[in-house]
Amino acid sequence: MQPPVEAAAREYEDRYGVHIEITYGGSGTLLSSLKVANRGDLYLPADESYSDQARAEGLAREVFSLATMSPVVGVARGNPKGIATIEDVLDPEIQLGLANPDAAAVGRAVRAALTESGHWQPTSEAAAVSKPTVMDLANDLKLGTLDAAFLWDSTVKQFGELESVHLKELEGSTKSVTLCVLQSSQHPTAALKFSRFLSSRDAGLIHFEEKGYTPVSGDRWE
Repeated sequence: MQPPVEAAAREYEDRYGVHIEITYGGSGTLLSSLKVANRGDLYLPADESYSDQARAEGLAREVFSLATMSPVVGVARGNPKGIATIEDVLDPEIQLGLANPDAAAVGRAVRAALTESGHWQPTSEAAAVSKPTVMDLANDLKLGTLDAAFLWDSTVKQFGELESVHLKELEGSTKSVTLCVLQSSQHPTAALKFSRFLSSRDAGLIHFEEKGYTPVSGDRWE
């Protein structure tokens, strides 16, 4: 989510003179860091299950919905390997990339869906690489070191060299992107204001839509 968040943060800084320091990483990795450090104002995971976990563990005081996205198989534009089904993905000739399900939200979503369909074990065994973030996989795919990788549809849209293949096994796996105001925040009022900016349809959500996400309706920014 770096492109839309970075763009929204820079716009906010220009408007209000408030510096926003951003740390990027896998959703699970960031949540683990929050538990240890107990510092930070906002937490933006790629899957609402992490926000639910943060709230259940007393880390989040308020949650805002931003957008939705779905897991897909990312391939090079034109789909030169002709990938269309899960069986194609599992072909030994295909160099497949996975996101670590314990570190990245897309990995967790794919593991849940493919466990239900009975394909997780062969998929995890077929993977040539496991990466901590979805952007690591997208960049490998762009460079041609992978033939296919499980990515978010919104991630694929950020790369002109890539396209999405939708698998029936991943149907129903759409996830909500949510923003948490943290209990550890030393600046809760300022954090809440930026949260409202980021979740407003005529402010932060414009950047999400421009980068290929499906934003929520959102309030107007006032």
